[in-house]
Amino acid sequence: MVEFDTENIKKLKQQDQNAFNQFYLQTVDMFFRYINANYFLAKQDAEDIISDFYVKFWEWVKSYKENQSFNAYFRTIFKNTLKDFFKKNSDTPFTDLHTDDEWMAFEDTLVDDVDLTKLLENDFKFEQIEKAMKNLDDISKDIIYFKFIEEKTNEEISLITWTSHEMIRQRLSRAIKQLKKLLDSTND
Repeated sequence: MVEFDTENIKKLKQQDQNAFNQFYLQTVDMFFRYINANYFLAKQDAEDIISDFYVKFWEWVKSYKENQSFNAYFRTIFKNTLKDFFKKNSDTPFTDLHTDDEWMAFEDTLVDDVDLTKLLENDFKFEQIEKAMKNLDDISKDIIYFKFIEEKTNEEISLITWTSHEMIRQRLSRAIKQLKKLLDSTND
């Protein structure tokens, strides 16, 4: 879990450029992973979203109140930036996976001894999971992302989402059951 000490948070509120650079370095990979795991947008779109986030964060961090969770605060700004992107680009489907160049680069990296059947099976399973994930509510998607992509504990997820530890456990269990049910129905 990305941690920020109170001194750095104060510097961010005061618009300190070094503190902002440090914040950027600590968070940029996490945001790219989140977008790639949940939305599969073109690289340029992901970069645009992240860029917009940092501009908004720079403006909004001045109004951060110390009694709030800093992780939840900046993640909320990030989620709102994502929503803004999809509102502006309503013609961009959530499943816009990759550009041709990215697929070509992937194909170029394949070696001869790779079991292509296994690779295609994994791609097919991934597509099924992606489709099933779209049927979950946003909170369940976030909890699954934090748990399995960022490998956070339930307690860490609880702090990020401002939800009780018990509620995280219940929602995770329900989301996994719902995903399993959705995946089972697509295999019938």
